Amino acid sequence: MFVCKHCKKGSAVKVGLRKNKSGLVQKYYCSNCQKYFTNRKGMERYRHNIEVVSAALDLRAKGLSLANVVDHLDQHHNVRVTRKTILDWQNKFGKKLKSFTQTLQPLLGIVYHADEMFTKTGGTWNYLWSCLDYETKFIVAHHFSDERNDKECVEFLGKIKNRTEKTPNEIHTDNSWDYLPAFRKHFPRNRKIHVHYPAWKKRFKNNPIERYFNTVKERYKVCRGFDNTNSAESFFDFLTVYYNFIRKHTSLCFITPAQAANIILNLGRNRFKALIELLLAFFKARIWITPNLF
Repeated sequence: MFVCKHCKKGSAVKVGLRKNKSGLVQKYYCSNCQKYFTNRKGMERYRHNIEVVSAALDLRAKGLSLANVVDHLDQHHNVRVTRKTILDWQNKFGKKLKSFTQTLQPLLGIVYHADEMFTKTGGTWNYLWSCLDYETKFIVAHHFSDERNDKECVEFLGKIKNRTEKTPNEIHTDNSWDYLPAFRKHFPRNRKIHVHYPAWKKRFKNNPIERYFNTVKERYKVCRGFDNTNSAESFFDFLTVYYNFIRKHTSLCFITPAQAANIILNLGRNRFKALIELLLAFFKARIWITPNLF
């Protein structure tokens, strides 16, 4: 017996399959309310099933271009979609997954690493600010800006502070002057929290965040830049969720940063599909929570 989606009684049974544009779908009949229904796990308004969507998003996060993802779906899933469809899935689910994952509080370490990297948007160079927890490799916060100055750095450190329940003991950065007024504003009584060395002393060790930026560049290079700021922010939101909750790390004994940060979701083998199913089950309303925490 299965639970009926109409009367919520456990009196439904399988009564064959129904064919639609997404393929064969299991059909159910409830003996209590005498209604037929299907259960697509929140994908009722999507033409394609969740396996196809999760496969496309996973390939996109692994660094494939839109054209290569379209070709892969055509060859291996017998599904023909356009590049715009893949991009729409990426932006839509990236926004929703960000909203959902921000409701989960990670258990982080005491040492963070922060830095920024160049990105090209609309033919001009912009900056991606990111902060990573050394112990769990969890991306604590990120910030996208047009310029690199103390004002943007204040906003970036504010996101780090709002994301964590406990203030870390150390935040390692480079020797940029932009960080000094930001640390004075957000951590005025803790001068030891900011750890930075000039490059000529050869004591500067910010390798964890630099390694993360190498991973970002592997995915980012297929984009060859972004058309506008909104598309860039959507891509990095999507990539941050993938990095924290989907991608396994060899330095963490092949678990995800979310698992290392004590966020236990039991996603199983197909982590992207399970995360989307959990997302759709958790948020059934049309109004999405979108706090700008990272």
